[in-house]
Amino acid sequence: MHRNWNGEVEFVDVVIRQAHPGPRVPAYHSFEQKMRDGERYKREDDIAWTVLVDDLPGTTHQVYGGLADPTYIIDAKGRVAFYSMWTHAPTLHTSLEMLRTQGWRGVVGGGVDKTPHLAAAMTDGWKGLRRGLPQSLIDIETASPTVGISTWLGYQLRPLTAPMTLRAKPLPASAKIGLGVGAAAMLFLSARALIRDRSGYGSERRRIRMRPRRRQ
Repeated sequence: MHRNWNGEVEFVDVVIRQAHPGPRVPAYHSFEQKMRDGERYKREDDIAWTVLVDDLPGTTHQVYGGLADPTYIIDAKGRVAFYSMWTHAPTLHTSLEMLRTQGWRGVVGGGVDKTPHLAAAMTDGWKGLRRGLPQSLIDIETASPTVGISTWLGYQLRPLTAPMTLRAKPLPASAKIGLGVGAAAMLFLSARALIRDRSGYGSERRRIRMRPRRRQ
């Protein structure tokens, strides 16, 4: 997104809390510790835009809702134009295009997107979990069983899924049609295979029932 909108939109990241604490990345106990982590995040992830650090209690985080992965689009007047509860780049891209047509002022897209966009987190979320191993994995599996393991699996499949799940723009209409047709075809083939299997099972049962008893 930054490549697409740099020059028109100012990007700002805010470090809020240690999402997945562990032995090597403990929960924050001082603002200095939080600052060091923010500097490391910008350096290690090669962040090209501004990174700010919230205060230790997380005042800014709480004012803006306290969620784990939100994104806000602020218009030219300093007001919230759009709120994505689960950061989703294609939705944000569309919202920015709408805001641009409005002269960068006003609410767009109904003002909020509450859809739980999980595909990106399942594809790229293991990098955050990995930093806090093993405690981070234990914590997330205890709170939401299979989520941590699924995130690890999603990261292994990243070379295949990233072009779809981490895309910065919405899919073209032709791609959506293709995916829809592909999904319908898979459902049709799966249903036909299920019916065939059931039919074969029934025929086999009928054949078994029709066999005469063997004389002793």
